[in-house]
Amino acid sequence: MFLPLKDALPTLRGSWVTWLLIAVNVAVYLVGLTPADTQAQGSTRKVSKHALWVAEYGAVPCEITGKCANQPGAVVIDGGILDPSPRTVVAKVDQHAPVLTLITSMFLHGGIIHLAFNMLFLYVYGNNVENSMHPLGFLAFYLGSGMIAGFAQALAAGSATVPTVGASGAIAAVIGAYLYLYPRVKVLTWLIFPIPVFLWLRAWVVAGVWGLLQFLGTWKSIFAPTTLDGGVAYMAHAAGFAIGLLTIGLLADRTNPRYAELYGDE
Repeated sequence: MFLPLKDALPTLRGSWVTWLLIAVNVAVYLVGLTPADTQAQGSTRKVSKHALWVAEYGAVPCEITGKCANQPGAVVIDGGILDPSPRTVVAKVDQHAPVLTLITSMFLHGGIIHLAFNMLFLYVYGNNVENSMHPLGFLAFYLGSGMIAGFAQALAAGSATVPTVGASGAIAAVIGAYLYLYPRVKVLTWLIFPIPVFLWLRAWVVAGVWGLLQFLGTWKSIFAPTTLDGGVAYMAHAAGFAIGLLTIGLLADRTNPRYAELYGDE
């Protein structure tokens, strides 16, 4: 396993949208750790707000595709750190409009590790992709790609009832865009196994290998469709990566002169 830590391409200007997205995701997670009461099994149980938000604002594939076997009157909720027992909470939760959940689900995460990895990737790749277009254009690219990636995941999952959460689809689009724009940039990479090693690798290696792994994961999931229900959203990753790779050439209208200066002769 390897993780990108930073790139060696200076940004042209501030990347306030990237930092705003990181701040909102972190804030939602922290606020979600606070307790909330829910009526479950005839009594009031205390769970985290995040647990309720996942059930209410997560993207449920069968809701999006219209393939739910029954209209959900009760949703199984994991109480999280406030209810660490193996018991589950069954509570009445109203799912919001499927199109809305394709947006809200992007700001919810399955845990601190999920959040940390996504925000790290956004931090490494987001600033220079944002610099390639107008900041509001980047925001539209991020949200639009995330929605399409979430829809692709829902189509692949079909009748799955477990809510899908995370910014991975949108961030995958950012990674694909970065690969297209700056393939030769050096990226400081942490190779975790078997022993920690830090290397400067080209973006086409780091981002390219990551994208390839997502497509391989998607291919594997076709033969094991149960992994699409509550597992890693490989289809969202692959779809987002492809969207970023294929569309950024049409959307980017600004070039970073430092890229040509540093890597033009290589």
